[in-house]
Amino acid sequence: MFSFLKPSLLKVVLFIALFMLSGWFWSIYVISRISDTFPFGFPFQFFLAWGPCRPGENCSEFNGLYLVLDILIWYVVGAWIVSRFKRNE
Repeated sequence: MFSFLKPSLLKVVLFIALFMLSGWFWSIYVISRISDTFPFGFPFQFFLAWGPCRPGENCSEFNGLYLVLDILIWYVVGAWIVSRFKRNE
């Protein structure tokens, strides 16, 4: 049932591409709407920075659980896409 999740080079490369592109496109979208917020991560925003920030203040936050969930979601999506294309060949 979950054999499509078995790692391969193509699945890992697709996962990395999906993970990076989704976060980048989400960041571009949010920055175009809200100019002083800089997020990364989609569907879960695991890193957020905002500004302007006074010297000595921490104007960012990170959520490790959301990072793990993003990684899992995009790996499963990538593995599913690869398995669908492999099946059609």
